[in-house]
Order: sequence, then C-alpha cells, then structure tokens
Amino acid sequence: MKKKIFVTMLLLLFVLCCGAKNPIPAETLKDYPSANSYCIKGDKILDYYEKLEDKTDAQKYLNAAKYYYYQASRIDLSNQDSFIGMARISLYQGQTRDAKNTLMIALNINENNPKVSYYLGEAFFMEGEYFHAIDFYNWAYSHGYQKDYKTNYKLGVCFEKLDDISKARFHYQNALNTNPSSTQAQKRLKGLDAIDTDYKNIKNKDIKYNEKDSEILNQSDLDKINTPNL
Repeated sequence: MKKKIFVTMLLLLFVLCCGAKNPIPAETLKDYPSANSYCIKGDKILDYYEKLEDKTDAQKYLNAAKYYYYQASRIDLSNQDSFIGMARISLYQGQTRDAKNTLMIALNINENNPKVSYYLGEAFFMEGEYFHAIDFYNWAYSHGYQKDYKTNYKLGVCFEKLDDISKARFHYQNALNTNPSSTQAQKRLKGLDAIDTDYKNIKNKDIKYNEKDSEILNQSDLDKINTPNL
C-alpha cells in the first residue's frame, strides 16, 4: 500500500514538472467568455424587460439575467457590473434593502462609478426617501450623467416632491432636451406650469378684509375664554 502511494506521488511530481516546462498551449484551452461579456448579456435582458409593458413573465427575464450575473461573479468576484446587475433585479422585485446591500459591495469595489450612485438613488427613491435619493442622483449627475434622461427625470420628481419647483423645472427641461418625445417629462412640466398659474392668481387676487365677517370680542368675552372651567 505504501509502495503504491509512493509511486502515485512520484507520478504526480513528474506531471507537475513536465507541465511547468511544457505548458499546455493556449489554443487548446476552452475559450470561456469574460466576466464583462456575461454582464453585457444580463444588462441587455434587463434593459429589454424594463421596456416591456406586459411584465406577467417577469420572473423568466429576471432569472435569465441573474444567471449571467452569477456566471460573471464566478469568473471575477470583483466584477462591479455583476453586483450592479443583481441589485437591479432586487429593485425590480421591490427588495430595496437587498439592492442597497449589494450596491454597497459594488461601491467598495469602485466608489467613483456613477452607475452605482444612480441605482442607490433608485433604491431610496422607491422608499420615498427623496433627500437621500437626491444625494445619490446628484453625485451621478455630477460625474457623467448630466445628459442622462432617467437621472434628470428622477431628480425632477424628487425636487417636485420636496416643493423645490425651480430645480424640478430645471431637471424636467434637461430630461426633455435629452428625450424630446418623453410624455412623462412633458406632463410633469405642464403640472408645474399649472402650479405657478394658480399661485400667481392667488397672489394677485384682491382680497379685502371685511370687518362685518369678523367677530369683535369684548373684555367679558376674553374673561370667559381665560377662565378655567372648574
């Protein structure tokens, strides 16, 4: 038994030594796609899914995309796009907490990627946390997403929710400049115009104070108000 083990070890050493001196030619190795190529396939599926009006087969598309991101992470554990893709799937499923956790991992890989900040903004937006959403959308906007339709549109919505009409108008207009056919941005801008019109009408309206409509209190009335009911 010992002799058999000894011979086996010698054979293993021989194979290793030969392999080191005569490595297997690269052309004989199986051509595995790169991690990035898997992520590109996953992204295409999610982009297609996002545009679908009928999402009854949502799980079919999300599972297909998840497969490609999983394969990418198997090849390269530090591939940031695979984490972003998985976070997008979590967002489509309404799992904002999982999305944020996954995006924080992606952020640790490369904190300067505006794509990570954009999707963190999406997570907070879905939760109605508009102040936090603005922080992340703004970072993406300032680092290459100035002409991105979605970033401008979502910033417009956030500022509108927080009653900052001038900034909301600015970003809706930017969104329209990027995508002039957007009916969503057009409706939002018209809504802001209606708000401005109503405000100006109220501000300029001649409201006169009518003393007859007011009730003048005398001293006895004030005493009754200030006297505790014992």
